[in-house]
Formats: sequence, C-alpha cells, structure tokens
Amino acid sequence: MHNKVPMLKFLTSTRTVRILWSEYNVKNSMAEYFLERDQSLEKWNSIEESLELKIENDLILPKTLKILLSSLVKPIGGRINHVIRQIYDNKYLPNHFMSMISWTILGIIDEKKTAEAVIKDENLSLTKRYEIACTYCLENEIPMLWSKLPKENKTHYFDARAPLYTFPIYWAYHMKMELNILDKKIQEKFPRSSNSHCFGVNFAFATVNLPAFEYFLGKFNAKEKDTKFQAFFRYLEVTEEARSIDTYTCDITYFLLSQMNENQRTYIFKNYAFYILKRFLEFPYQGFFLEIESIMLKNLTDDNKEALKSHELYKETGKYFVFRTYSKNNALWNF
Repeated sequence: MHNKVPMLKFLTSTRTVRILWSEYNVKNSMAEYFLERDQSLEKWNSIEESLELKIENDLILPKTLKILLSSLVKPIGGRINHVIRQIYDNKYLPNHFMSMISWTILGIIDEKKTAEAVIKDENLSLTKRYEIACTYCLENEIPMLWSKLPKENKTHYFDARAPLYTFPIYWAYHMKMELNILDKKIQEKFPRSSNSHCFGVNFAFATVNLPAFEYFLGKFNAKEKDTKFQAFFRYLEVTEEARSIDTYTCDITYFLLSQMNENQRTYIFKNYAFYILKRFLEFPYQGFFLEIESIMLKNLTDDNKEALKSHELYKETGKYFVFRTYSKNNALWNF
C-alpha cells in the first residue's frame, strides 16, 4: 500500500509543463537542436527561456503558480534532453517523439516504457531497435528483434573488439545461451568482476540506466545484494568527493533505498546520509526532501547540515510538496 499521495498541485503543474514542452513550435526547436552538430548549452537554454516567457506572458494564472511552472521548465526539460540523447543519435528524431515519452507518478521519465514505444518505430534500423531494446533490457522484445537480425549483424556482436560491457553484446551471448563464454572474457579483462551480471549492474549504475540496473540487480541473491548496496553507496561518496557524479543518480539512489529493509537502510543512513541527501536535492525528490532529511538528521554532523542548507538547490525544497502522508504505518520508500 502506498503511504504517499502525490499532491494534485504537483501532478497538474508537472503535466502542464510537459504539455508546454510538447507544443508544435517547441518540438520543432528541439528537433533542430538535436539534429544539428552544434548542440551548445546556449541553444538549449534559449528553448527553455522561450517556455518560461510563454508562461510569464501568455498564461492567465496567479503569479505564484507562474513561478512554480517556470521552476519546473528546466528540470523537466533536462530529463527530456537526457533521454533523447541516450536513445537517439543526431541523424534521426521522429516528429512525434514527445508522445512516446512515458512519465512516472513522481514526474520523471519511465525509460523502459519509453524505449518500448521507441522500438516500434520502423523508421529506425533493425539494428538500432535491437540495441535500444538491449540497452534498456526489454526482455520480451529482444528475442523477436534478435531473430530478425541478419546473420552478419549477429556475428558482429561476437567478433566486436568494442568494450565487452555494452548491453547489446551481453544480450547477444544471452540469446545464444553462451554467457559463460562472456563471463570468461570479462574475468580476463576485469579480474574483479566475477561474471557478466556483476559487470552489468556496475555499468548500469555508472551510466545511470535504471531499467538495466533493475534487471541486473535482480540476478543477485539477498546476500549479494546486501554487499552491492554498500558498494553503491560507497561509490556515491567517492564520486561526490571527486565531483564527478551524474545528476540522475538520484533515481537509482531512490530505487536502491526502496529495495532495502529497515536494518539495511539504518546502516546506510548512518554511513552515507549526507551523500544521499545531496542526491535528493534534485528534482523531483526536493518535494519530500525535508521529510527524508528529518529521518536522517541524527546521522548528520553540524558541517553536513550547514553544507546542505547552503546548497543552491536547498531553497527549492520548500517550493512544492510532492507527497502527503495518509498512513504513518507504511515506509516512505514503498510506493
């Protein structure tokens, strides 16, 4: 049972901004941007600014609501930008691409459902559709696409000298039921990786691919998962200190916490509360950041608390509340 109900204001606001991103002129501007070789930050910012101006000048709404909608333009646009870059190249982008993007109740993109819609586009090459299906671990679609691939295309995945950790190569070995051969190749090149599933979950985490991460994590038993949980949160700490962490690691962080039991979360909070909370300063987790912070407060030093409050995104935490509690007996993470 869910213990949190997304507030109507948040749902309607995010939906409104997604509709604005889907308007004809905006879609054309995005298509031009992605199909150009010069994809500068300034050009993308100009698209965002055009939406913010539309909200300010064209929508008849209270000022407070306009401010809220404008604040959602960049985070929602950023996720659209990210998923398009992950799936498409700069040679093709369908006119209806926005209609293929699926969104979760949290207000983030459901990459798995989006990929399922994308691979139905027969204007994409069969190889491209197969590789998208593999990247997002679409177990039901991969066999059909694999069966249609020409023999020379299949052979390429076994002869390729490209990195062994690409998901299309993993699935090629999987379809031939020869993962043991891939395991040996990975162990030779990466001695610390025991098999392809171990390498797959690490690569999915590093590349912030949530559907693949869920798939590969599901291959481990409870004891192995516990070890992985600790390793991933340690990775959060290391990458945070190196300032090399991806913005969307927050999605995997939240998923990981939802997979843990209370004792596991207690241990993780004790050791990594500060690094977890920094991840949850990103959209849409700001909407229940203050509640999460209250749970972890005892594990924060005074310096940690000050660092969080001085973060540029901390002020966003009070802008909207994503969830309203209706049952105190259910865990925050189970929805």
